Amino acid sequence: MAILVTGGLGHVGSWTAYNLAKQGNKVIIYDPAVKHFDSLGLEFLQEVKDNLIFEDGDILDFQTTCDVLNKYRDSIEGIIHTAALIGVPEFTDRPYRNVSLNTFGTLNMLEVARIFGIKKFVYTSSGAVYGDTAGVLHEDTPYKATDLYGSTKISGELFSLQYGDAFDMDVRIARVYFIYGPGKMPSGMYPLYKGLFGPLEGVFNYIGESGSDTEIDFTHVWDVAQGVNKVYRQEKVENKVFNISSGIKVSLGEVVQIVKEILGVDTGVYLGPGFGLKRGAPLDIGRARMVLGYEPEFPEIADGIRNYLEWINKNKSKVNEMHKV
Repeated sequence: MAILVTGGLGHVGSWTAYNLAKQGNKVIIYDPAVKHFDSLGLEFLQEVKDNLIFEDGDILDFQTTCDVLNKYRDSIEGIIHTAALIGVPEFTDRPYRNVSLNTFGTLNMLEVARIFGIKKFVYTSSGAVYGDTAGVLHEDTPYKATDLYGSTKISGELFSLQYGDAFDMDVRIARVYFIYGPGKMPSGMYPLYKGLFGPLEGVFNYIGESGSDTEIDFTHVWDVAQGVNKVYRQEKVENKVFNISSGIKVSLGEVVQIVKEILGVDTGVYLGPGFGLKRGAPLDIGRARMVLGYEPEFPEIADGIRNYLEWINKNKSKVNEMHKV
């Protein structure tokens, strides 16, 4: 039996697929970027290629998605839905397309799961559903999205949970938060990440008018992948929603300083005082720890950044060369 991972060549999806395949599972990667695989810098997937199946397709294309599910209808045990668009600039520039992908794309995946009798479905959501709520952010904290992205994640959660109730599906939600780490160069990420982590790749001198006081619960992508897979693999769950993060907040100003100290140079990165993002407290990961045995490998962001730098140094020239083609 196989597990289908939507967005399986994305930042979260690729490591989720890798983690599953490394454990001996057959994984079907469903992603519109399959035809461009050689230019994505995801060589780590070659290590587990014998357990991977690649299918090209867009979750907004309902017929193609049905065709793929029909092709493997007798061998898919479950779906992990990681495909999504993130980032405030993306949603500001192309709101309709991006809201559509995150909402109707999720609805399409739930519907094909229903049609083909696939009972297990994990939806990868986000801490953005909490918005700027202060205090302890546990799974029962009320929704309070402060942007379009968070709103799409709320709708995806509600669609998923309602499909689960209505059609006797084993639906689970993994709320992940502010992901960084191997698999994606800072230059390929949205502006805040380019500014914070760009110096690891040699991109310096980012200036932001404000934001140094903003506190973020950054999560290493390996921790996200292992957390999502634990949500999927857990035999039985009474609660359907799990926070997956480091559980520790750090200010953006501190991140700038940590990067400077690790590199040993003045990066020229400056963030003015104040709060640039409407986000609140770190996620409470107590439920994931207790029920799933989840424990982040990189709870301290300094350790995660060192790991990220190691990956960048190994892959930078390779990725840059591919991007010239």
